[in-house]
Amino acid sequence: MKTLKDFFDALGWQESGGNYKAFNKYGYAGKYQMGESALVDCGYYKKPNGIYNNDWKGVFTGKDGINSIQDFLDNSAVQEKAQMIFKKRQWQYLKAVGADKYIGKTINGITITASGLLAGAHLKGAGSVADYLKSNGKNIGKDAFGTSVETYIKRFAGYDVSAICT
Repeated sequence: MKTLKDFFDALGWQESGGNYKAFNKYGYAGKYQMGESALVDCGYYKKPNGIYNNDWKGVFTGKDGINSIQDFLDNSAVQEKAQMIFKKRQWQYLKAVGADKYIGKTINGITITASGLLAGAHLKGAGSVADYLKSNGKNIGKDAFGTSVETYIKRFAGYDVSAICT
């Protein structure tokens, strides 16, 4: 079986080519292309107005020595830690919308797995994954680059993410 490390390596490769210093035109940062809301969820960042547009004009909390977006980009260990924290949070979001109840079902020829759900949520959030599942694959959300939730659910299926899905 493909391991959790394999999952993170594949996701990081897909998101940034594995580049911890990557910063895209939409303001997503690091190996996993994390945005403001993800770093808020992980406890690294605060955005007082609650508008998450990746302008990075909020305040870093200093957690793990991260006081700026540059600190985050320069620290691979913190990026890995943040991604694990974020995936555990995303799993809770997926459970809250009932996505976990679809594991083992087949939609559009794709067997739904926990790792596929996590990857879909990474791309577009738990709500978009839930829309896909509840519509039986008719509502397929896409990111700004045109990549679909369905693509991620399929591409990242079958990894052992049991350490996250508790």
